[in-house]
Amino acid sequence: GSKAEPPSRPNSYWDDPHYRPYFDNSTERNVTAQLGKTAYLHCKIRQLGDRTVGAVSWVRQRDLHILTVGKYTYTSDQRFTSIHLDNSEIWTLEIKYTQKRDAGVYECQVSTEPKMSLSIRLNVVVSRAYIPEGPNLYIQSGSTINLTCIITESTSPPVFVFWYHDDRMINYDSSRGGIRVTTENGPTTVSRLRIQNARPTDSGNYSCQPSYADPANITVHVLNGEKPAAMQHGRSNNVASCPNTLQILLAVFLCSRIQRALLVSLR
Repeated sequence: GSKAEPPSRPNSYWDDPHYRPYFDNSTERNVTAQLGKTAYLHCKIRQLGDRTVGAVSWVRQRDLHILTVGKYTYTSDQRFTSIHLDNSEIWTLEIKYTQKRDAGVYECQVSTEPKMSLSIRLNVVVSRAYIPEGPNLYIQSGSTINLTCIITESTSPPVFVFWYHDDRMINYDSSRGGIRVTTENGPTTVSRLRIQNARPTDSGNYSCQPSYADPANITVHVLNGEKPAAMQHGRSNNVASCPNTLQILLAVFLCSRIQRALLVSLR
């Protein structure tokens, strides 16, 4: 007898080339999402008609894992969901709380014969924070500590930027006073921490912790008049190192002269 069509396979209506579904050219084939946020992969299919039950699947290419069929999720990872509104041509794969391993190619498949498939690449970017004054800042007691945190490679501004001193969140309203934070959001977000009238107890590790980004750290040293070697910046370092280099060259030159003199005397 003839083989029955599998339930996911629509009838021969689609065998007519005039009625076959096709992928819309406007479909975004390269999607970028930020680590920890939600990614949406949209697949626009024309002429799918009302034969949509089980017709559209999302498959992860790296392991050929079927993630969704129709509106049903076929993976134990509940971060993956298929979204489709009635009478809509768009089938969306939603990936919540994106992780680095989610990056890669996903296929939007339509169960025509042969199968139709459209590949969409997901890129997961990790926002980065850095403090240009680091990794060490030496400052005299009584002066102002100015720290800058720059957040780059972000698809959208961070929800928050918190500053910590020795793993304790900085309380801007504390009785210590003189603490101010300003944050400018944009393609590159900049957060500035200003602490007036620095005192030795302000020394320690400072970290800038934006949402969805790895923290950046700096060690601040508040000094009482002393001037450590690490504070000798720029030209003074080069001048200090020059005599050492000259001494070495002079020693080598003298050694070679002495060796020659000895060889001459032995002949």
